[in-house]
Amino acid sequence: MSATPLSSVYDEIGEGLRRGRRTPGRVNCPTSARTSEPADCSNQSWRATSTYDADGYIGLLDTFSGHIAMEPWQRRRLYSEIRRRLDARADGLLRRGWGAVLHVARRRDLPHAP
Repeated sequence: MSATPLSSVYDEIGEGLRRGRRTPGRVNCPTSARTSEPADCSNQSWRATSTYDADGYIGLLDTFSGHIAMEPWQRRRLYSEIRRRLDARADGLLRRGWGAVLHVARRRDLPHAP
């Protein structure tokens, strides 16, 4: 949104990400507890991008439990900064990436369904 990432505002209001926290990603199939062979499994991942104006993005944030739990002053500070930064953009829009990872595995120690 600007030269300074929005994460600096989250840090300022005491809601920044803890050090070492990672976003989920693709992992290798787990191994069986009894052998070093991989379990029967598959991974699938999806990525998408959505575009929001300030009202739409703030409406989205208002559905996230962390934002709902914020003190009113924290939301006011964050949301005013989002509005200020988007107002400074020529198109007034924010693009947000989304991702999902699905892991499906079958336990080898159980009989297969017919």
